[in-house]
This record gives sequence, structure tokens and C-alpha cells, in this order.
Amino acid sequence: MLRLPLTVRIPLAVSLLFLVISAALISLALHGVSRQFDRQVRDLGQVYLDGLSAAILPAVRDRDEAQMIDVLNRALDTHLGVIDRTLAVVTPDHRMVAHVARYPEVEPIPLALLTAPSGTLVSLRSAGVWTWRPLDDERPALGMLVANLDVSDFLRQREALAWELGLVGLAISLIGAGLCFGMARRLQRPIISLTDALRAGPDDRMRPMRLTTSDPEIAELLSAYNGMAESVLQREALTERNARIEREALLGRMSAALAHEVRNPLGGLRTAVQTLRQFGERGDVRAESLDFIERGVEALQTVVDASLRTFRPGAALLREADIADIRLMAGAQAGRGGVRVELHCEGLGDRHLALPAGAVRQMLLNLVLNAIQASPPGALVRVVARARADALILHVADAGSGLPAAAERALTGGQTDGDGMGLGIVADLIKATQGRLRVTRMAIGTCITVRLPFGVQEEAR
Repeated sequence: MLRLPLTVRIPLAVSLLFLVISAALISLALHGVSRQFDRQVRDLGQVYLDGLSAAILPAVRDRDEAQMIDVLNRALDTHLGVIDRTLAVVTPDHRMVAHVARYPEVEPIPLALLTAPSGTLVSLRSAGVWTWRPLDDERPALGMLVANLDVSDFLRQREALAWELGLVGLAISLIGAGLCFGMARRLQRPIISLTDALRAGPDDRMRPMRLTTSDPEIAELLSAYNGMAESVLQREALTERNARIEREALLGRMSAALAHEVRNPLGGLRTAVQTLRQFGERGDVRAESLDFIERGVEALQTVVDASLRTFRPGAALLREADIADIRLMAGAQAGRGGVRVELHCEGLGDRHLALPAGAVRQMLLNLVLNAIQASPPGALVRVVARARADALILHVADAGSGLPAAAERALTGGQTDGDGMGLGIVADLIKATQGRLRVTRMAIGTCITVRLPFGVQEEAR
């Protein structure tokens, strides 16, 4: 549905209001003209009957019908600006005493309508007027004189005057409506200018307006808008500066996170190299150290791949194999701590889940490494991944003494020190994937549950 802007609707409303008022005034003028016409016709008929009654009254008093008809015929044949069609003398009981008319008679005398002592009745049927009055006001028993006068010229003049008045009024109304529309638009010019300023520019940014006006109210309005626009521009500049600082901080956190994830495998590799230097001549030690070095290199490769998949555009969707890699990635640290890692996947199968693989794997790896670090030797860390209809549920349960305050603060996105870097990354990734985290304290250890809704891989990238 087409909806006109406010800057057009208000002038249109003013114009329509002017048209309605003009139409009402034209109607009143036409009504006044009609009443003036009726009054003139009534006065004309009464004046005509006054003269005729004076001429016929002696014959009526003598009850001489022949003389009555003679007087009426002479009046019918004489025209002094008024054309009479029918003349009659009628008794108070509506009985005609004398009657003459031009043939063919236009219409019969409406005796049933002659209820008032005197009056006038316009007949559009014959373009005439019926008028009547008593012959003698002091002797109503003598009857009344009735006449039908031709007023077709008056009717034509009234119709022409009505058309002229209507057309002139309509022209004046349209001109006035146009002027009202233009004046309303002129009064709305500051609002229109503000609207255009808000819509101008491809970047939809508010900009101060440089307009000169002599109206103090409009000048005050423009000053208020310019102040608001400058405030918005300042806030946008501050927002861009904060965003730049945030990006730089994020880059630093990414670098710290990558260093944090690489540090553990590098420590194991350094230990294996030292073992080879001291006991490299022994075959069993050499084979064990080389195997450990190979696993460490694979762990580093996995960390690098996870980082690339997390921060590179076009990250892959999550599969069950991505979660299964956690066992390998955390294997070295679990072995050093004497902790067993048990991983279960439910409902994943071979399908791809609508979640970024790198972000989920990085998140789960940090939770598992934190659980391994919190668990005593010989303990079991349980990892469960369940795919629901609309979300992936991750459970990581350790057998430690409880979640430290610093770690809990890091999981909620608070300030962290170096030891809480991994959990801070978890908090960032959960926020990026629009997930939710819940910490459950058990009789022995802690269980961290993460719920990740499907369909947010674009935001996470």
C-alpha cells in the first residue's frame, strides 16, 4: 500500500480542508441566491395581484361573473413585464367563480394546495409560479384571486447565476487549495531539508546543515540538528577508534592464544630432544623419543590447522572427526599428567553440523586441557558430544578439587592472567558462536556444559 510522506500529507490535508470550507461557502451562497429568487418572485406575484384585485373587486362585490371574466381577459391580454397564464377567482371553499387561461392550459389550478390566505408556489413543471391572495383583506368571504405567472426567464437567470457562482467558486477554491499546499510546503521546508539531509549520502551518515534563514525558530531547529549531527559524528569517530583498539587487542590475544597452544607440545619436544642427547645410543629410548617427537609435531600441526580454520574465511563445517581429534591433541599433556581422557560422540555420525569446525575444536581443546590440568594423576576426564535437533551439547567433566575463581572469571569473559588465557579464548568463542555455558559442581570435580546452536558459522568466522 502506497503511503505518502508526512511532508506531503500535511499540505494535502490543509488543501482538502480549504476545499471543504470553500464548498460549504458556495453552498451557502447558492442557498442565499435561491431564497432571494423566491422572495423576488413572491413580491412580484403579490404586486401583480394587488393591481388586479383592485380592478376586479367591484364585479365580485356585484357577483357579476360576466364582468369578472371580462376583467380577467383584459388582464390576460395585457403584458407589463409579466406574462400571466391562468387567472381565477376562487371562493373560500375552493370553488371557482371565474376562470380564464391561455390555451392550451399549462396545468390545472392546485386548489388543494391553497390552504393559506395568501402565498406563492413555484412549479418547475410549467416553469411558472402560482400566487394567490384575498380580494379584500377586510372581507375574506369575497374569496381570493389566483394567478399562474410565467417566470421561465427568472429560472434561467437563477440557473445561469448558480452555474457562474459554482464555477467561479470552484476556480477560487482550487487556486486557494494550491496556495495552501504551497504555503504548507514552504512552512515545512526546514523539516524537508532535515529529511533530505538524513537521507543524503550513500553511507547514511548524519551531517551538519549549512542553511541561512531569518526565522529564529527555524534557525533554532537547524542549530539543534547540527548539534545532534556533530555529536553523532563524534560518537562514530569514537566507535571507530574503539573498534580499531579492539581489533589490535584481539590480534594480541590471538597471538597469545597461539603461543599458549604451542607451548605445551614444544615443552614435550624439548624434553624428548634432551633424552635423545643423553640416551640416544639406547634403541628403546631412541624409538620412544622419536615416537614422542612425532606425536608432538602432529599436535603442533593440529593446532596450526585449527587456528587457520578458525580465523580463515570459509571455515569448514563441524564433523565427528574434528571432535575425535581432541583425544590426539590433548594426548601429550594427558600422558604427562597421568590422566586418562575418555571421549564419546552421540548423534553426529557422518553428517556435517552447521558450526565452524575450527572454533568448536579450539573451544573443546582448551576445556579438555584445563580439565586435565585440574585432575590428579590417575583420574579420568570424560568428554561427551551430543548432537540435538537444533544445537550441539558438549560436556567436559574432570575429577579435580573445583573450578578456581580465576578460571571461573575467565569463562565469564573477565580479565585473565597468563594461566587463564585458554579459558578466556573459550569465552570468546562461545560468544562468537552465540552459545551458552553452564558450570556444575559435583561431589568430585566439575562439569562444564556448552550449548552451541546450529546455523551461526558465519558469525563465528
